[in-house]
Amino acid sequence: MDEETHFAPAARTTIEQILREYEIVGSQKFFAEIFGAMAGIGAIIDKNRQIVYANDDFLSLLGVNTLEPILGKRPGEAISCLHSTEEPSGCGTSNSCAYCGAVNAILESQKTGIKSIKEAHISTISEGKHKSWDLNIISTPISFNGDQFSVLILQDISDIKRRAALERIFFHDLLNSVGGLNGLLTILKEGTNPEETHELIDLSEEASRNIIEEILVQRQLREAENGELKVNIGLTNSIELLDSTIGKIGFHEAGKNRRIVKSDKSVNIDFETDKILLQRVIINLLKNALEATESTGTVTAGIGNNEDKITFWVKNEQVMSEDVRMQMFQRSFSTKGDGRGIGTYSIRLLTENYLKGKVSFISNETDGTIFSLELNKIFPADLC
Repeated sequence: MDEETHFAPAARTTIEQILREYEIVGSQKFFAEIFGAMAGIGAIIDKNRQIVYANDDFLSLLGVNTLEPILGKRPGEAISCLHSTEEPSGCGTSNSCAYCGAVNAILESQKTGIKSIKEAHISTISEGKHKSWDLNIISTPISFNGDQFSVLILQDISDIKRRAALERIFFHDLLNSVGGLNGLLTILKEGTNPEETHELIDLSEEASRNIIEEILVQRQLREAENGELKVNIGLTNSIELLDSTIGKIGFHEAGKNRRIVKSDKSVNIDFETDKILLQRVIINLLKNALEATESTGTVTAGIGNNEDKITFWVKNEQVMSEDVRMQMFQRSFSTKGDGRGIGTYSIRLLTENYLKGKVSFISNETDGTIFSLELNKIFPADLC
């Protein structure tokens, strides 16, 4: 393995050679015409995975008019992948890159000499906001004048992934909630004593609130992805918010036979935030922690204080595997099966894009797994 990389080769083509390769590809008039007329996002990279050519759809995706700003960059660098800056050698060389479908498709096609197709889930930052891409990457090796290149085709499958998530969460989980409510109403219809009737009505009300909450969460996530979500900033008390959140999650399926303990070191302060939005983020953290905890186990939640910042944290004792850690915030990645990759993705989307905070985590044998949300005590006035 190259000393400068944790995965793909780090070697880069010089700018002089990149310009020569651009001329080689551009001189193939028939190919350039076909590639330019092709419907879809396409680029050509050299043996070191650097861009030497791209069609108009690829340039439009990046918001540029000419090839010049991305010439010589690797695909992850061109689209501002979060992991492309983790190592000095750039795209393909970080630990996270080992789980990237794009670089794996390129390396496989280079090795086998045949087309490779893989899914890639790429997180980027555009204008200070997180954005996620679900893509099919098709890498096909070609040769011009004895030089080896790869044609990359990017197919956006984000809508397909969203529908899969909707079917799994919104339909499957929501139907479970509706089924539970229907069962309670059936018992009520059959007749019970007054004491049981009152309890069943309370449970039915809670079930209906959960159903409404599921619908609102899905609508809110779509608004957040489209940049349409409005924040409502107000003064909030830290302890009251955490107590309320723990109370809400207690009725969730994930909370059965498990406990949530509030740290006695939690600070009690007032701060500015969107209370409803933050509560939904913490609920997601607690749900994930509870689902990762064995039956009768305990999840701990707390609040820290650091000068002008306040931190909410959630801890469970389990340790995540490396592949889970590397893909944690990708929209379509989940440890719970296909179509479940929304929880941690929405946590970062809402926290960093709308609450203007920072989400992070650690996971090791000593500490277990701890997720932290760091927020400003005073919400930035220009972002309200």
